[in-house]
Amino acid sequence: MNTDLKTDVSYEYDTNTNKNIPISIKECKQYKLDRFMLRTNIIESIKDSNIAIPCYHIIISYYNQYHDRSTIIKKHRFIRNQLEEIFNPRYRNQSDKSSTFCFCERHKTKLTGGSEELVKDTITNRLEYDDVNKDIGLGSYHSHILKSEIPDSIIFNATGKAKKLIKEVLDYDNVEPDISKIALQDIKKKLLKGICNRCDGIGNSNSSVKCVVADDTYYYDGFIGWEGFIAYTTKQCYNAFQMMDVIDIDNSSLSLFPDRIPIKDAQNKQIYREENE
Repeated sequence: MNTDLKTDVSYEYDTNTNKNIPISIKECKQYKLDRFMLRTNIIESIKDSNIAIPCYHIIISYYNQYHDRSTIIKKHRFIRNQLEEIFNPRYRNQSDKSSTFCFCERHKTKLTGGSEELVKDTITNRLEYDDVNKDIGLGSYHSHILKSEIPDSIIFNATGKAKKLIKEVLDYDNVEPDISKIALQDIKKKLLKGICNRCDGIGNSNSSVKCVVADDTYYYDGFIGWEGFIAYTTKQCYNAFQMMDVIDIDNSSLSLFPDRIPIKDAQNKQIYREENE
C-alpha cells in the first residue's frame, strides 16, 4: 500500500485539532475534495465515537467472479460474525471493544463481446482497428476488511471456537506465552486468513487473502498508518453512488443506521447509479 501517488490536495497536520487540514489546492477537482471530506469524516467519527482503531487490513480476492454486490455483502456478514464469535465473544457488536470495517471494490471495467474491424480514420486517412458491437462489462468485486487489534489473551488462553481455529490453522492446540511480539503478530494474521478461508468462494492460495498490519510505514495519499487504510479502501469513492457502492455500512462498526439490519434486508437494498450521480 506504500505509494508516492501525487495528489492535488496538500495537507498539514494541525496539532491543536489533531486533524489533516488541506492547505493548498492546485486545479483540484471537486471529487477529490469530496473524497477527502469522506475520509476525514470516517477517521474523525472513529476517534470521536471511541471505536476500536483498525489494526489489520485484509484484502480478499475471490476465485469466482462476483458482479452482484449483495453476494459480497453476504460474505462480509459471514466473516464479520466469525471475527466476533472467535475474537470478541464476551462483547459482541460492542465497537469500542472490537471493530470491523468492510469495503467492496470493483476491478476495472472492460469491453466485452463484439469484434474489431479495420476502418479508415477520415481525419488522418490511416487505417485503424475499431471496436464494433462491444459492451461495457462492469468488473467483478473483491473485498477490503479492516479489523481492530486481537487481544493477546484470546490467543494465549484460547477456548472453544478460538482453540478450534488455532488447531485448524496452526495444527497445534496452544500458543506458548513466551513467543516474540513479531511471532505473535504473524500468528494473528494467519488466524485472520484462516477465518476468511472458511468463507465460500475464497481460495487457499497466498494470493487469495492478504493481511498487513498498520504502522507508520504504511501510507496512502497523505494518510498514514490505519488512516492510510481508510484512504486506500475509499480510493474509488468519486461520487455519492461510488461511496454507497464501496462502503458496506451493513457490516461495518461505523454505520449510518442506529441498528444493524438483517442480512436479507441488506441484500434487498438496491443502489441506483442515476439517482446518486
